[in-house]
Order: sequence, then structure tokens, then C-alpha cells
Amino acid sequence: MLVIHGFENGLAKVRAANANVKLNVERDSRLAESVLTVAYPAPTDDPAARDVWCDAENRNWTAGHAIAFRIKPANALKLSVSFFDRNQVAYTAWVDLRADEWQPVRILFDAIRPNPYFQRPDAKTGGPIDISDVAGIAFAPHDLTPGQFAITQLTVAE
Repeated sequence: MLVIHGFENGLAKVRAANANVKLNVERDSRLAESVLTVAYPAPTDDPAARDVWCDAENRNWTAGHAIAFRIKPANALKLSVSFFDRNQVAYTAWVDLRADEWQPVRILFDAIRPNPYFQRPDAKTGGPIDISDVAGIAFAPHDLTPGQFAITQLTVAE
């Protein structure tokens, strides 16, 4: 297991797109690890206003087959998980989450697709995914209300 981003160092290299998204790192005694808590406002016209970005501690993800983490949302929600591959292509997966319980999330690299709603102007589209140099990972809630969730370290799994 390769760590993409852990929260042992607090909020180092973690940022929100919007100052109204509140970030905190705390120790979860049940999981015996540090988790990131995210309190987010209601959505706005800006689709990126609730994004949270974590710089990658390890940028080469080719040793695994999936992104894996655990998450506990206060309310049921859809979460997007995104990153830019070596070719600057934005890849995004959406997962549906249940309320008020820790649940595992596993996103297979061969199942994730380029984001149909956003690509950077410098993206070299049309080729296969290249996860040999990934700068970081982003996630965001997609629901119609404000809310909160806690998330564990993000990893590359076999």
C-alpha cells in the first residue's frame, strides 16, 4: 500500500478552494489514525467551490490498481474524487455514500474515466491514463445542502 496523502502532519499540503470550507485534522480513536474532517457550505454557482486538494506524498501510483480510503459522511452524499495524470488529463470518479458510518471506497484505475465536464487547456487527451506522475488528489461533495465528512489517508492499493 502506497500513501497518496496522510494526515499525520495536520493540514500540511491540504487546501480548500473556498475559505468557507472548514478543514481540521483530528485523531479518530476508533480507527486509531488521524483523519481529515471537512465541513462544507451549500453549493454555489462555482462547481469547484467545495473542492479539497491534497498534494501527493508519493507521485508514482503505478505500483497499484486503485485509490482506496475510508470515509464517514454526516449525511448521505455523492463524492467526486479527481486527479490529473502525467498528461494533465483530469480523471474523476463519483461514489455514493451512506450517512453516519465509516465505509471503504475503492476506485479502480481501469474504471476511472476522463472528466466529461472539465479538462485543462494543456491536457493531452486521447491516450491511456498515465499515473506515473500525479501531483495530488481532490475530492468534493455533490449534494444540495451543507454538511460534513471525515476521511482517512488516501492510498494506492493493489
